[in-house]
Amino acid sequence: MSGEYTYYSDGFFGFGSLGIFKPYSMMHLVPWLICIGLLIMVWLMRDKLRGWKDETHLRFALAFLMFSMEFSYFLWLLYVGDSSGNYLMMSKLPLHACDLGLIVCMFMVPSKNRTLFGINFFVTLFGATLACIIPQTVLDSADPSYFRYYQYFGEHLIPIFSTIYMMIVHRMRPRYRDIWFASGALAIMAPAAIKLNNTFPGSDYLFLKLDVALFPADQYVRAAVFTVLLLIIFHLMWLIWRTFDRGSKQTS
Repeated sequence: MSGEYTYYSDGFFGFGSLGIFKPYSMMHLVPWLICIGLLIMVWLMRDKLRGWKDETHLRFALAFLMFSMEFSYFLWLLYVGDSSGNYLMMSKLPLHACDLGLIVCMFMVPSKNRTLFGINFFVTLFGATLACIIPQTVLDSADPSYFRYYQYFGEHLIPIFSTIYMMIVHRMRPRYRDIWFASGALAIMAPAAIKLNNTFPGSDYLFLKLDVALFPADQYVRAAVFTVLLLIIFHLMWLIWRTFDRGSKQTS
């Protein structure tokens, strides 16, 4: 797709100026508060939800919402045009950890597949949470007056909500081997990410080209470093979960 055309850059479906998003302001905190509030409601109503005969429809609705968040992003890219602020379609393919988490979650929630849940536990609860803590690295030119703001938080917070929902209502739990499934899925994405990063200007799949002084510039070396870091982080998540799970069983 060429980078020579531009459709619309103004209005709700356009994009604002750089720096319009204010991290750790109300526009940043409100989506988090809504997600946490809904999860508290799920916790309080967990027994009713568990026995609700139409609960399956709720899970399919969550899956449809996740599909809508991902699909609408590409429609939005077509709308704004790929020369409107470097929105080149080939540099925005779903080859990030959060995209993996959303797509896996979209199938996991209606199917209740435990292997898919395990991937979501590690990839989504780390990657999507981190993306919502520091959204300014990506969401710098949109605030609540723009569609992209709602799409960004929707595509990250809905998988987080859905993963925790499955833990609360359906008592789904991660297994140790899920660490390797999650790491393996990301490793499979790495060669394609490096190839696309080298081919299309503006691409930064898996953040292998992100300008961070702490990490090596070479993508192959950085991918290896990221692999080690993720294995450490996933093991820490596993240990924290095991400690919490054992403590809750002892007190129950």
